[in-house]
Amino acid sequence: MSAVTGPEYLRRLSDELVAAQKPVRILKAINWDPAVHERFFKDGAAELPRPEYPPLEYDPAGKVRELQALRKRIRGRNPVERLLREKCDEFATVVDLLAARGTHRFYEISRRLFGDPRDRFPDNNADNLAIARLWAARPRAGGEEQSVGSAEAAEQIRQLCAPVLGDRIQVQERLRLTANAAAGATRVAIRKGAVFSPRQVRALAHHEGLWHVLTSVNGGAQPVLSVLRVGLPRHTESQEGGGIVSEYLSGNITDERYIELGERTIAIDMAARGADYLEVFQYLATRFPPHRAALMSERVFRGGVVEGGAPFTKDAAYQRGYCRTFNFIRSALEQRDLDLVRAFLAGKMSVDDAELVRELVDEGLCAGPVHVPPWFHDLDRLNALVTHSVTMNRFSLHKISRYYAARRRRRGRERAGGAAQSSRAPKSRPTP
Repeated sequence: MSAVTGPEYLRRLSDELVAAQKPVRILKAINWDPAVHERFFKDGAAELPRPEYPPLEYDPAGKVRELQALRKRIRGRNPVERLLREKCDEFATVVDLLAARGTHRFYEISRRLFGDPRDRFPDNNADNLAIARLWAARPRAGGEEQSVGSAEAAEQIRQLCAPVLGDRIQVQERLRLTANAAAGATRVAIRKGAVFSPRQVRALAHHEGLWHVLTSVNGGAQPVLSVLRVGLPRHTESQEGGGIVSEYLSGNITDERYIELGERTIAIDMAARGADYLEVFQYLATRFPPHRAALMSERVFRGGVVEGGAPFTKDAAYQRGYCRTFNFIRSALEQRDLDLVRAFLAGKMSVDDAELVRELVDEGLCAGPVHVPPWFHDLDRLNALVTHSVTMNRFSLHKISRYYAARRRRRGRERAGGAAQSSRAPKSRPTP
């Protein structure tokens, strides 16, 4: 590599890109004030909410020009500089998204960034919305007792993450939060006043702390590509999916979690096809408690148009992200390629870029992960899960279900026939 495109040059460009995007925060710019829901329920949950968004902390046009100017300086044809140019374009698109809050253009840009509920998978012709409907239709268990308050949950999450991340993670309560939890580069925020089950607390620790913060910390430790702290292009799908995979691999996911994720995507599809906030809320309120349904509806309409037709589509990426990330991991393990999984843990990236990052590790431009999730240490169990998965792939659940349904019908006919014969049998007469 020439001096012009050497590590110091690439590090300087990467650092400038990280600095340029620092004030561009999507959720901070589109989350609703809690007073919006208070007014909604005070009015009987019968009128469309009227969220107001604060001014952006920067001039959008100026920020786009700054990113474009940085892009023009990145002239190399190597894969690293190509990724940096793409990331400049992606950040500029995010700025355009936030400048379009409250308009139909917001939805069009959201689809470019996060996809659409009806997108197909690039590595398989699977239907994302069909998977969401499958998740939403799963049977519901009795539910676990929610007895852990937000302050206690924050402390438990900190304790669960500390053995891996030490003091590199902070966990705190926040009032203005749509989700139960959210993660930044080194911080996990818990919605103040929320109540959790013990399993939900563990799931949040693995998703927010031991996945999102962990990959961010690993990216921040990179010697050259510091941009891995905030993510390579198209990283959102794989990173959100990776968080759900972490819940699964750590044994802390529930069917209720899959159900909610499926319903979120269905709700986005409803809004994209014209349903307004009230229609989506009323649909979700038949499946979840009213205040939870309202927060889920906010996830759909924040930044978009509450009258319908222009939702925020980020949550539609969870099914694709989960399936693609799990399949990426099991494919790598099946090929005995553990280094590929380690490369994927070295920062925030798409599964599609893990191969390139692994090559950059070999070249010295990237480093392997400083921290790995707890489930990665138990490779025997991880391989066993893959063995179970590839074994069950040999069987059609539909055919298995038909087999047992036929047995039940046959057994039912046999019981009915036996009962009929018994009713026709002559009654014995008493002995004289």
